[in-house]
Amino acid sequence: MESKINRNSSIYKNLIFISWVLFMLVGGNASFAQVYSTEDGDALFKAEMLLNSYKGESDRLQGTINFETGNIAFTVPVKSIKTGKDKRDEHMYELLETKKNPNVVFEGNLIDNFDFDKKAEQTVKVKGNFTLGGTTRQIRFNINLEPVAKGLQLNASWSLLITDYNLKRPSVVFIKVNDKHDLSVNALLKER
Repeated sequence: MESKINRNSSIYKNLIFISWVLFMLVGGNASFAQVYSTEDGDALFKAEMLLNSYKGESDRLQGTINFETGNIAFTVPVKSIKTGKDKRDEHMYELLETKKNPNVVFEGNLIDNFDFDKKAEQTVKVKGNFTLGGTTRQIRFNINLEPVAKGLQLNASWSLLITDYNLKRPSVVFIKVNDKHDLSVNALLKER
């Protein structure tokens, strides 16, 4: 009887061990090799000037976050950005020299880790190179990532000075657009 109990105990221990190994290989590290991307996120900028403000919007933000390597990259085609006025769009495309610089690009790294076990929104710091109009500068900002049914909801916002990117401040008559522009992105990232 005792050998039967020992044998059953041994079988249970083996089952527990095998289950633990499978859990660790399959689901124990949820962030292992997880890559999330979007093809149709939203990007927005807001510019202000005396007595007026305007915004530019694009629904063609593309990008990827690789949680294993920490790499993050996003791109917006400049000509997909619309302000609601064709003439203003044409001036913006000229200012950004879209023939030479067809995209606004961010390439960088996550500074903080994202914890897939937490099912709430988390703020993660990122740093990297932001390229606008052919000029690249290193920036840091926060992104908010929230687990949702279809993936991760990403939201981020930051400000920049367009003169830091060697861009002239546009003007209407004698009133110049403020140097500071506010940028934001919003995208549903899906696991690849």
